Amino acid sequence: MSQLLSRNTKRRVVFPVLVAVVTVAGTLSVPITASAAPKEDPAGPTITTHAIRKTPDQLRVFWTPERLRQAAANPAPAPNVRPGSQPETGKGTILEPGGAESTASAAPVAPKGFTDARSPAAPFAAPAAVSRSQRVSNVTAWPTSAVGRLFFSNQAETAWYSCSATSIVTDSPNAVWTAAHCLHGPAGPGWFTNYIFIPADSGSDIPYGYFQGVNLIAHNEWTSGSSDRRQGADMGIVIVTPGSGQSLSLSDTVGAWGYRFLGETGFSNARSFGYPSDGYNRPDSDFSQGDYMMYCEGNTADAANGNPLDNRLRMACDMGHGASGGPMAINVGTSPQIMGTNSHRAVDTNDNFIDNWLNSSNHGLVATALIRYVNDNW
Repeated sequence: MSQLLSRNTKRRVVFPVLVAVVTVAGTLSVPITASAAPKEDPAGPTITTHAIRKTPDQLRVFWTPERLRQAAANPAPAPNVRPGSQPETGKGTILEPGGAESTASAAPVAPKGFTDARSPAAPFAAPAAVSRSQRVSNVTAWPTSAVGRLFFSNQAETAWYSCSATSIVTDSPNAVWTAAHCLHGPAGPGWFTNYIFIPADSGSDIPYGYFQGVNLIAHNEWTSGSSDRRQGADMGIVIVTPGSGQSLSLSDTVGAWGYRFLGETGFSNARSFGYPSDGYNRPDSDFSQGDYMMYCEGNTADAANGNPLDNRLRMACDMGHGASGGPMAINVGTSPQIMGTNSHRAVDTNDNFIDNWLNSSNHGLVATALIRYVNDNW
């Protein structure tokens, strides 16, 4: 039987796959410009979904070592913001069928047997401001075992991409939280496809195997909304299934982070995680083409200083392309809860980062609608 090799041919052999060589397109940064905030849709919220057509066996064959290498070096296009084009995400109410506003929160779930020698509770130092991202020392330990990388392609299968993502608590034990721009292009290309999730990816090993995507879930404010409103809905979910030879669900394997989707912007001692390939005022060599799981720590704040049309949040963190989709979370050392998602940065006219702020959509009503959709349908 042939074996699944990692992007680096020196990585440990784990799962079956066939080998082929392909090329990949370059990374693109897509700016979003603002206009007047659109009126609310009287029909209420719409969750949009997309089924991945390849079977798990076909996905196993599709993701050759060469495609994984090229996807790792090609982060998904990000919806970055240029000066003078502040997005107006709006504070419109997302309504449920009964007309009630919604918020949601949940505690995390640790993996089965996480106290064994292979996966002890991850040690974290006392909270300290870390705006220059640092490498996570033990990615396989709970709770960072739940953070990983998504690999996917465009529909034409001519370009391969990567993002960061996290196993999240839902009624499905196989749900992955990420940015919506890692699921559906922000500038018209539609849904991406051919997803696999590798939790605790280290660039040299695949410690928990891989999980194959079967369904993508996003809000229509991202998939079909006007450009200014997309910045308020840059979050989504991938439903996965265990890869070949795996019997445990994703949450049983690596755990699942909880969430706090209450629409807040100010948090103390928050952490952001991701797999950046570059950063603000940092040499790319610091990131090894996104092979390192990195983190920042600090406080989050309103990204627009009280602008009633913009309810995003931000934190000081230099992580760039590739960190998209990674979690912003609180209580990571004890009981991690996602309250934001790495989304975008401010860039100049040449798409260079201009400050050290990492932005997230507000996680309140849209985030809750996504969670409840999964709970009702999986």
